[in-house]
Amino acid sequence: MTALSPAPAAPNRAAPDRLTQATLLLLAALTVMSGATIAPALPAMQAHFADTPNAALLTKLALTILGVVIAISAPLSGVLADRIGRRPVLLGALLLYTLGGASGLVAQSLGQVLLGRVVLGLAVAGTMTAAGALVNDLFSGPGRGRFLGQQAAFTSFGGAVLLPLGGVLAALNWRAPFALYLAAALLLPLVLRLPRGVPGQAAAGSAPQAAPRWGAIAVVYALALGYMIVFYLMPAQGPFLLRALGAEPGLTGLMLGSSTLMAAVTALIFSRFAGRFDARRLAGLGMAVVALGWLLVFRAPGLGVVEAGLLVAGLGGGLIFPNLYTWLADLTPPAWRGRVTAGMSSAVFLGQFLSPLVLVSSAGHEAQGFAAGSALAAVMAAALLALSLRPAPRAQG
Repeated sequence: MTALSPAPAAPNRAAPDRLTQATLLLLAALTVMSGATIAPALPAMQAHFADTPNAALLTKLALTILGVVIAISAPLSGVLADRIGRRPVLLGALLLYTLGGASGLVAQSLGQVLLGRVVLGLAVAGTMTAAGALVNDLFSGPGRGRFLGQQAAFTSFGGAVLLPLGGVLAALNWRAPFALYLAAALLLPLVLRLPRGVPGQAAAGSAPQAAPRWGAIAVVYALALGYMIVFYLMPAQGPFLLRALGAEPGLTGLMLGSSTLMAAVTALIFSRFAGRFDARRLAGLGMAVVALGWLLVFRAPGLGVVEAGLLVAGLGGGLIFPNLYTWLADLTPPAWRGRVTAGMSSAVFLGQFLSPLVLVSSAGHEAQGFAAGSALAAVMAAALLALSLRPAPRAQG
């Protein structure tokens, strides 16, 4: 096989019905909703709790603590999804999501806000892991790649809506965006009609299953972690940079949302061509474009150039996760889907948590983190393009 050839695909299964596909898309949107919803409210939240020691750091942790919680709890969610089934994990996670997410409406201290975010993190670990395993159960071959592209587009469209909506609500009161988390309860009837998901070895039939290719899987995990460190500059550092440049919360939400909207368009276009190109090469191209976008943000003299950088970064970002997940699926035996997907969830959200700690910027120098993020994205782009010179992995069932 040449480096230009796509991976041979497993035979396509019949696609699930449209309502099942819509349910999986809505579950994916809960992931971006977990952080994007309150991002524009961070400056106002910090001001409200200004008398709390270390309020600036703790306020950012309200956004990113989800990452460390998911990194720790996702492996347990993966084991449960493989042993008791996808649907029971999803139902429990939706209940936690509603309670933990909306707790900010009544929290009286930053500590209580952070406790609610911990509960929300446990919920996201469950929804992301079980829903991701279910996607791999129900789709195969090019159909899986197409759905992953559509899923990434839907998630990005969700971010494009939620960030401006969060900005509008944050302009009213910093607590208002937390009310959006109550919408998760509306998904319970839809999840009840999903297939339970046959856990463990039964998911793959009675034939013995090969072990996962852990070396290659670890590379995918590392790239996902690195990309989230880079990507999460936007919701974690972006509001503070935009405020320093004179943007109000409503405009902040619109500008951050425009980047996710561009990512959605890219992912949607990619979904039409899934399976035709090497996933590693497309992810590397996306990383290179993100590096250019963050370089523009770093060098921006004003809001106009920042917006251009956000759009460029969104253009590249829409290629990255659909292709990393496609690559990961090709490396994963069916009986391991829950656990391997859980590892990806851990990597993604650990990167989210680490972003403001690794790419540090001080007050008055908010753009510096974007310079470091651009350099890291460029390194990962080079690594992916080098890996794409090797033969592509054969898809699992």
